[in-house]
Amino acid sequence: MKKMINLIETDNKGIQAAESYRKIASNIEVANIDGNIKTIMITSTLAGEGKTTSISNVASVMTEKDKKVLLLDFDLRKPTLHKKFNLSNQMGLTDLLLKKDDYKKYIHSVYPNLHVITSGFLPANPSKIINSIAIKELLKKLSINYDYIFIDAPPVMIVSDPITISTYTDAVIFTIAYAQTDKDLAKKSVEALKNVNANIIGVIFNKTPPIKGNKYYYKYY
Repeated sequence: MKKMINLIETDNKGIQAAESYRKIASNIEVANIDGNIKTIMITSTLAGEGKTTSISNVASVMTEKDKKVLLLDFDLRKPTLHKKFNLSNQMGLTDLLLKKDDYKKYIHSVYPNLHVITSGFLPANPSKIINSIAIKELLKKLSINYDYIFIDAPPVMIVSDPITISTYTDAVIFTIAYAQTDKDLAKKSVEALKNVNANIIGVIFNKTPPIKGNKYYYKYY
């Protein structure tokens, strides 16, 4: 069994969490039964609700299904993906786009079939990059070489970036933290995504107290 990033599989708690992530990965596969989902954005209401940890682990278990997976950090204001994997963020997505460079130069191979592209330097105006034709063309190019591309986006109630990103990605997963996420703000976040016809395929409830061994819970939206 592969050791997954951010999970401790040597105790019962870690094993239970790992199985929950595997169920999430399986549910994504079901949602993608027609094979038309390649790019999946994950977001949340506010910061600190566990979206980066969740998507890192979901991406990890996807490789157990013999899927080639890429993780992209689209949070160009407060990126954290590189920290999860202990990677350098000196060069990343923004550098790739501005230099019109070969994306392969920016790939971090975490382990077989799991690659990461960090955010790179933080631009003065992230919205221009998020709205650019260049970033959409990059996603199309990347989609040829990966089974899934998971995009770590900023929280909905902090900036408009995830709303924009959702308009050119195939699907969205929303993260809610138990006893932390404000219900009214979460509803507003979901409504904002629905207003641009985002394809919300599921919700991850995390940080929940153990219930029948489940630490993470996923449901179709």
